[in-house]
This record gives sequence, structure tokens and C-alpha cells, in this order.
Amino acid sequence: MDELVRWLGEQLDADEQAARKAANVCGCHPLAASWAFRDGDEPTDGRILVVDDPHPQRKRKISRRWNATYDGLFMAEHIVRHDPARVLREVEAKRRILTAYENYDQDAPELDVPYSVIQLLALPYEGRPGYREQWRP
Repeated sequence: MDELVRWLGEQLDADEQAARKAANVCGCHPLAASWAFRDGDEPTDGRILVVDDPHPQRKRKISRRWNATYDGLFMAEHIVRHDPARVLREVEAKRRILTAYENYDQDAPELDVPYSVIQLLALPYEGRPGYREQWRP
């Protein structure tokens, strides 16, 4: 296995583990929890909430009230866009690309995943330990 493919697989494993930990707020949430955010002035507004929370009566909130400032509002919107459900879908899609690359079939070149695609998948992880400059596309 190519070193870049192996290293990228490790990064995806770390992303998956972090997403699953974030989703598992109390041990009974769905494995791929989605989060929501609603701006407003009600007591539960301005907070990141677990979608389909199994404990709705507890009004489970993720962290603090985010809409007190524009900065907080923008951060909350970003966090919700990268909730555990999305991260897990992204990890799965990237793993499928890696599998397609590793299983290249000379009889079906139209399904080929060029090495440059693998390099591009690794680029967002360049700040993590182990990334090599020669992998940069």
C-alpha cells in the first residue's frame, strides 16, 4: 500500500473517531447525529441542538449561547455544517475513492482514480503530523 494512501486512511480513521465521540453525547444518540442551530431570542435559540434528541425534555444544548455576537453566530453555523453526520458521510466517500484507487483495473480505465486525486484528498490534512511535502499536488 502506498504511504500516502496509508497515512490518509489514518487521518480518516481519526476524523471518524472524533465524529463518533461528538455524536455520542450520552450514549443513546444515533451513531450519526445531526446538529441544528436557530438564531432568535427564545431561551433555546442561539444554541446548537441535537436533531431528534432522545431527551427533548432536557433541552440538550451543545455548549453556550452562540448568537450573542456575529462571531459566535458565524462559528455556530460552521459547526452545524460540520456535524457528525456530515463528517461520517465525507469519511465514507473518501474511503470509497481510496478503495477505487487501490483496486484499479486495467480493463476498466474509465474507473481509474489518478494519484493526483489522492494527493488532493490529503491536502486538507497537511497540518497534521506525518504529512510530507512531496505529497503536495
